[in-house]
Amino acid sequence: MAAVTIAASAALLYQSEKTLFPEKLGDMELKLHREGDVAIREIKGSHSAKDNINPEEAHIARYRNSAGSRATVSVTLAETNQRAVEKVENMNRGMGGMFSTPKIVEINDLKIYYTEGGGEYHYYYAKNDFVVWIALSNSDKLYQSKLMNEAIKNIGG
Repeated sequence: MAAVTIAASAALLYQSEKTLFPEKLGDMELKLHREGDVAIREIKGSHSAKDNINPEEAHIARYRNSAGSRATVSVTLAETNQRAVEKVENMNRGMGGMFSTPKIVEINDLKIYYTEGGGEYHYYYAKNDFVVWIALSNSDKLYQSKLMNEAIKNIGG
């Protein structure tokens, strides 16, 4: 198990060094990239306690454009693709409170959950060994669709 965690962490570090987050996402520019303990504190609330996330496996990026649209992207690494799917399902089961009932949307042949809450529009999914959560401030569905198509191509391996 330790070897898998080390290999997964090394893969995420390598991915991070390459371009875990693109410099641009649609018309927004990358403004901030957090990782490690700082990212863990922000991400913990969206994961089940049994999904124990290691600091070296957690990253958050914040994007913004000149019109004020924002996107927050959280990425965590799982040991396998199946484990990433399980983590997303655990998050899905924990939805409630400030979030609307999640809906399944399919984008680029990927099963993605969509929910609204806290004044934002949230998409989350498993891709390869990654769990990706994207919160968007812009309510325009066409804008969201274009952004999500680009995000799916460029974030999460």
